[in-house]
Amino acid sequence: MTGTMIDVISERIGAPADGVRLFVGLILSQIFAFVHHFLLSKLTNVFVKRVLHVIIGSAIGFLVWGVFCSHHLASGLAFYLIFSVMNWNIATKVNFIFQMGYLLVGYYSNNMSSDYAINWTTSQAILSLKMIGLGFDLNEKKDSKCPSILSIIGYTFFVGNYLVGPLDDFNRFELFMENKLFPEGQHPGLGMGFKRLSHGIFYMIISLVTSSILRSDYLFKEEYANLPFVLRLLYVTVLGHCGLYKYLGVWCIAESACMYMGYTYNGEKKWDGLRNVATMSFHKSTRLQHVIDTWNINTSNWCSRHIFKKCKFLGNKYLSMIITMVFLALWHGIHIGYMICFLQEFFYIFMEKGFSKNSVLISIGKILPQPVRKIIGWAYTKIYLSFALVGFELYHIEPIRHVYSSIYYICPIAALFLILSNIVFAEKTPTKED
Repeated sequence: MTGTMIDVISERIGAPADGVRLFVGLILSQIFAFVHHFLLSKLTNVFVKRVLHVIIGSAIGFLVWGVFCSHHLASGLAFYLIFSVMNWNIATKVNFIFQMGYLLVGYYSNNMSSDYAINWTTSQAILSLKMIGLGFDLNEKKDSKCPSILSIIGYTFFVGNYLVGPLDDFNRFELFMENKLFPEGQHPGLGMGFKRLSHGIFYMIISLVTSSILRSDYLFKEEYANLPFVLRLLYVTVLGHCGLYKYLGVWCIAESACMYMGYTYNGEKKWDGLRNVATMSFHKSTRLQHVIDTWNINTSNWCSRHIFKKCKFLGNKYLSMIITMVFLALWHGIHIGYMICFLQEFFYIFMEKGFSKNSVLISIGKILPQPVRKIIGWAYTKIYLSFALVGFELYHIEPIRHVYSSIYYICPIAALFLILSNIVFAEKTPTKED
């Protein structure tokens, strides 16, 4: 009956059924968080709270993913077993291999015959980082004990972020379960949560509207090929940027549920400790580095801590960056498009880091008024970001190559010239004699 209703809604609004099912799951999480705000916030029995989240979270998971939510249970049980029977140095490595391997096998079994689909691996991706991060944290705290199996499963199915995040750490979860996350007497109002929810609904509506107007299959039509170069570039740019709105939508909605419960406490009264996107700063970005700093913030922080910094022994930050980008590409999926996207990200960030010492660019910047510089930077960011995101939209090498050739590989070619310019026109660092 539920499946039939979702299919009808899906057909009416022109959205995939799996997407509608995920949205229903997010709304149910909202309802639970709302109830928690009024009725469960004072519950002091930690055992009951954990059991409640396991029951409600797994029930929502069953509605959204069906029996495949058992994969998430398997990951939590595997973590507990690994850290219960192994030396923790070994367990940390085994857990990393298992969690990433489980995710990649899930990608292979679900997505190799088709393009991206919303399925149980959507939640598994978040869960894999939670379990890997917990493993690293336990190993670094040598005097800590392995959490109970109920704690691990509760962390797995925590209602606030089980489906799509926001990514958190186990310490926050435990403090929340024990009513120690925020001081007694402080409790989040609903205002911030409703505001974040309204942002999420707004972005979901924009995503639905733009996806019905801007379609990736248009990129392969003769009509697109006959457009002037500037219009082809504009279409790719707008298509790539609008494709991000669906992520903005679900992240804001999920974050609002955590706000209702007070799970986003950050030591201040803003209650935005798990903010995944700084929306206004993201939209106003004038550098690609600004995008990285304001987009998928929790995942970026996780990768910085657990991947990039752990590669410090290599002695080369650029090599550490490449390894981090490769990890992120694999974490997103096994299609070549993800790897193309993230390796371009490294290439363009490497280019940007030389801008501040490029004497020609510095001279041009001094001539141009600040509003003009901001407009140029904003346009540059949108074009380069959307160019890289072609891999997220098309996944496979041939369609990606077709789109890139239609706009003459403008971004990587221009980036190569800019990198050479950074080298040739680099300002000399004054020596001690100078």
